[in-house]
Amino acid sequence: MTEKKRILVADDSETIRALLRTALESAGYDVSMAADGLAAHELGTNGDFDLVIMDQLMPGLLGLEVIGKWRDEGIETPVLMLTGVDDDRTAVESFDVGAVDYVRKPFRIPELMARIRNRL
Repeated sequence: MTEKKRILVADDSETIRALLRTALESAGYDVSMAADGLAAHELGTNGDFDLVIMDQLMPGLLGLEVIGKWRDEGIETPVLMLTGVDDDRTAVESFDVGAVDYVRKPFRIPELMARIRNRL
């Protein structure tokens, strides 16, 4: 039997976390949650995730800061930025720091799930 892929969802919105947990678990993924950047950094550093879905604007550390710290620490887990920040500069910075994809909120679950399948 194939082991479930592990996904970390880091978003300060309880609504977004609940929505993504439901969708991801229904698709057969093992899902962990972080409500702020510090928790995301700690979980991503200590966990063995196949993918991280990361918001940009979170308390503690911004999503870009978390990714930058991971890359500095040698952690290369793929990160999909999922954020309400709707400016090209943040999108470019996300890719420059190591994100593999960038999705703006509001988003559509079917498209997001296709992007996740494509990365895993």
